[in-house]
Amino acid sequence: MTIKKGVSLYSLQDAYGRGGLGLEGVVSAVEDMGTQGIEILSDEMIRGAARASEQTLAEWDAIMERHPLERVSNDIFINSSLYKNRWLTTEEQVELLSADLRLTHRLGIPLVRIVSQTDPAVIRPTLPLAEKLGITMAVEVHAGMSFDHPMTAAWIKEMKEVDNPHVGLVVDFGIYCQRHPRVSTNYFRETLGVNEDVIKYIDDIFASGTDPRQVFPRNPDNPDDYQFPEELSRHFHTFQDRFYAMMSTGYENTPLDTLDEYLPYIKSFHGKFWEVTDEGEEYSIDYGRIFTRLNQLGFDGYVCSEYEGQRFVLPGEPITDLEQVRRHQDLMERHLNDGKNDGADAAQNDGK
Repeated sequence: MTIKKGVSLYSLQDAYGRGGLGLEGVVSAVEDMGTQGIEILSDEMIRGAARASEQTLAEWDAIMERHPLERVSNDIFINSSLYKNRWLTTEEQVELLSADLRLTHRLGIPLVRIVSQTDPAVIRPTLPLAEKLGITMAVEVHAGMSFDHPMTAAWIKEMKEVDNPHVGLVVDFGIYCQRHPRVSTNYFRETLGVNEDVIKYIDDIFASGTDPRQVFPRNPDNPDDYQFPEELSRHFHTFQDRFYAMMSTGYENTPLDTLDEYLPYIKSFHGKFWEVTDEGEEYSIDYGRIFTRLNQLGFDGYVCSEYEGQRFVLPGEPITDLEQVRRHQDLMERHLNDGKNDGADAAQNDGK
């Protein structure tokens, strides 16, 4: 049982696009980092996506032959709001998901990561195809929509009722934040002039061992609508102050005990990070703590680097996505075996 390192190519979208590396360039860069696997975003990186031409698919085959990394996941989105006047019907969403399952199979990838807020009604109609193709469908448990969010809870309820290995979860480490990301704070401070009293209030919530999502009362009719206490709202002098408080609910300090409960359903993890510091650790997330728990539970699978700090780079400063992902791979390498010897160490200490 071991944690394996991967990289979500989501992390390198700037290098992929504006940096001019393209698909093979970012795959090659990831391979050079010494990782084992990759996640791809087919909507972005496979021309035509589910309608890709044979030429495009042959190019993918050739890239993977030259860079034989393990294909971990295809991160897909069901575009349920294609039209201005209505949501897609369940049948239309099933059709889109089925097309992505076929593409994923053709790409040689065993897992589709389905984005949060996906209607669990798509599970049963697509499950026979997923079984036939050998593809697992896993919804992402993402910060702001952790295990207790109504839509995530609905997927989990259906997943448990179906009780099929082709249905599961991809858990994002962003639900295990112990501090608000510093790069986000600095971006809001420097570009939007957010009030320091608001920043301190949010930081104090995390310092107390919880997170804003658990502290702020929620609208019972809309779980994503938060009501701010007067001791915070009196510091709102601009829209940006309120916006910062609202955005802070997108980082969670979920108890690690959730791993004990849900690990049987977890197919892989997104190793979310915003900033690997010069000291080599993620500013907001204690990877040693999480890896220790995963090793104690016997997790065998991928944790894929997922960098989101690029969205908080200050105007005029470079996006160092390649360097940050490289640092993150090194960080994970250092923590890969955390917790593995805890039992033996404890037994040895007991004998002294």
